[in-house]
Amino acid sequence: MKKQIIKIIYFIAIFLLSLVVAGKIMNTENSDRTTEMGAATFPTVTLTEDGRYVNTMHGYANEMNICYMRENILPIGLDRTVNYSINTYGQNIDTISFEVRKADGSGLVENTDITEYSENEGVINGSLQIKDLVDYDREYMLVFLLGTNGKTVRYYNRIIVTEDDSEYNVDQFLDFALDFSNKTFDKNIDSSELTSYLESNSEGDNTSYSYVNIHSSYSQVTWGDLNIVSHSEPELFIRDIHAQTAVVELQYQVVLGTDAGDKAYNIVEDYRIRYTSDRMYLLNYERTMNYVFEGDTKDITGDKIELSISQADIELVESDGGSSFAFVNEGRLYAYNSTNNKLARLFGFYDEKNDDARTRWQRSTIQVLGIDEGGNVTFVVSGYMNRGDYEGYVATVVYEYNSTTNAVEELVCIPSYESPEILEAYAKEFSYVSSDDTFYMIMDNNVYAVDMSDRSYKVVIDDIHDTDYKISESFSMIAWQTQEYKELNQMNLSTQTENTITAENGEYIRLIGYMGEDIVYGLVKETDIYNDEMGNQIYPMYCIKIEDGDGNVLENYEPSGILITDTTITENQIALTRVSWNSETQKYENALDDQIVSTLVEEEGSNSLILVATDEYENILEIDAKSDINTKNMLLQTPSLTLHEESRMVSLENTQDENESPTYFVYGMHEVEGIFTKPAEAISLAYNAPGVVVNNSGNYVWIKGNLLTKNQIMDITYAAEDYENMTTTDSTVVCLNLMLQNEGVSRNVQEMLDGGNSVTDILSTALPDYDILNLQGCEMDAMLYYINQDIPVLASLSDGTSVLIIGFNELNTVLMDPRSGTVYKLGMNDSRTLFSTAGNKFITYLK
Repeated sequence: MKKQIIKIIYFIAIFLLSLVVAGKIMNTENSDRTTEMGAATFPTVTLTEDGRYVNTMHGYANEMNICYMRENILPIGLDRTVNYSINTYGQNIDTISFEVRKADGSGLVENTDITEYSENEGVINGSLQIKDLVDYDREYMLVFLLGTNGKTVRYYNRIIVTEDDSEYNVDQFLDFALDFSNKTFDKNIDSSELTSYLESNSEGDNTSYSYVNIHSSYSQVTWGDLNIVSHSEPELFIRDIHAQTAVVELQYQVVLGTDAGDKAYNIVEDYRIRYTSDRMYLLNYERTMNYVFEGDTKDITGDKIELSISQADIELVESDGGSSFAFVNEGRLYAYNSTNNKLARLFGFYDEKNDDARTRWQRSTIQVLGIDEGGNVTFVVSGYMNRGDYEGYVATVVYEYNSTTNAVEELVCIPSYESPEILEAYAKEFSYVSSDDTFYMIMDNNVYAVDMSDRSYKVVIDDIHDTDYKISESFSMIAWQTQEYKELNQMNLSTQTENTITAENGEYIRLIGYMGEDIVYGLVKETDIYNDEMGNQIYPMYCIKIEDGDGNVLENYEPSGILITDTTITENQIALTRVSWNSETQKYENALDDQIVSTLVEEEGSNSLILVATDEYENILEIDAKSDINTKNMLLQTPSLTLHEESRMVSLENTQDENESPTYFVYGMHEVEGIFTKPAEAISLAYNAPGVVVNNSGNYVWIKGNLLTKNQIMDITYAAEDYENMTTTDSTVVCLNLMLQNEGVSRNVQEMLDGGNSVTDILSTALPDYDILNLQGCEMDAMLYYINQDIPVLASLSDGTSVLIIGFNELNTVLMDPRSGTVYKLGMNDSRTLFSTAGNKFITYLK
């Protein structure tokens, strides 16, 4: 018996010892398999302007596509000298050089080593002089190249060299922005020092400090009754600059004192300013304020997570049952699981141990692609990688968070050579992960499917922006069609099944979009197709259909004697622009608009974002959770990263064709606002943003403002006076002849028009090296940009005739009218009415 007891004790001891050894082995394996994200190592480069630090640049690990790197700009004086400062952050700098490249990326202008500079306490200061190889008033890209730790790190900043040091008024623009910002904090100033620049009216939303603009009240702009304890010195950025206007951005933090302790908020201020010799004009002003959530329990009460003063467009995604949800706050991703009462900060480049200008620079976006009841999250980070293994890359990285192991695993990394802003814009347009671990994304104008298991990929849709395409609300469905309009293709990305909807004989099919997950398309009879005043083919739809994913028809809208020429989907409503045939005039005429309204009601989630009104802070943002959160027992975690022996990087082949149709990028005051293939859509957005439009060659297509007080194209004025038989010739032919003559080109326009060519066809054929712009739907005022460049604009009128806009002043436009054979002035308001009544149909061109 005694021996048996000893034997039992022996076996128990062996078992316990084996558990200890196994535990040590497992812990060792876990410590070998996981790690923390590496610290930032790249220095920063900042330019100096009249003693001020401006345009801090962050390093890129790869050579980027120059024509897309547009973030900042600095005018350079006649001496072509650039002063700079390098913060090494303790890193050794082996070599410094710079390049000057053409802004469209077409060639290298200069490549020079920098050997003379001073260094003090980890900061290098110096200056460089650009060689006399650049043209005045033309943009170039200045690239710094730093050799550090065996790597070449690149830094990009646009420059423009001017013959007159005062032409761009940089100091005045910076002075104005800084002075305005400082005065918003000063309660002792005369209010007129700010109100003289504001346009306070009903357009301003004075219910929240999260967004303030030029239309907000004086109290709102000057922070109301907020208890501001401190604010940091702002970082200065010149986003855009022209002869008369500039966009200046300030970034800083404010700290508010509260009963629960101090709270930090990130502030971004954007100014669009116009300079004249008499005074400065504030054309646009925007300020955003966002709370920096740290996961502190002081921000959690009952079932509420307080995000304080924050913009309401943050991303909140919940699991099907609502037990878990994830949200993004100021560049960091959090997830909460109510089952285990755990709040985890899944991703972010800055934290308590990594907090400086490099890690806080936000040029990436985080999107939650899926979350389950167990709190496991799939998410994607797109843009600039501030630190870690991909430091300095612009990339799309898909991650998966395992709630059980509290670890984040990288699934795939897809590098890009476009700018972070453009990659962010593409990511927001479309990112999706299917149940079989296939990641779908848009890059280089293609839709790619990346298999995250074996890191293979394929092109699902080639040159997506050369087709009509639409994406469903959940991103799980995508439909597209070519310009032939004979069929449309649809793909269910969650199942990878495709189907094609084909038009009947004698008919065409037009893709309209999605209402939720249901596809909307229209049918066109071949006999109804007609040409508009510009010669463009119009495909009016006699029927609108809505189908679900199984092909069941949910709506069949087919009015008698009515055709639909345009549609707009807004949430659960389709607005219809309609026409009817007038047998007397033998023309289509406008009919009453109509709409299709869906009866489907969107279900509210178990967890939601709500705005709560407070006395001191006005509206604040809160997450209304499904159930109460026990803050005493809540676990706050920061996951580690799972290590892999093999690379997870997938480089996609760029299949872009140099001759493909242009893509138009809209740059607002702070970021890329949109990407389009139709210039009219881009200019319409930029007109309201406000901003500029740049094509994929890096050339300006349109710029908000920056107009002379007057301009007139005198060559066309004189040519019109000498034009024979103007009133006896088709007005569109006269306009086209004068446009071509202005460019030194002669064509038989009448013959081309009679042969069925549209206005855009004729201009494209006669001006093959030009970008022909169909700007139908744009505001008349936007056309003045082209007149300012001595480029005429052809406009169509309600009666089917055409005129040329060839000039303007502060009160009038100058029109060339072939009907009367005259050049005359028309008041601005009358001009707007004249063209808007005709549908704002404009065509012009760019070299």
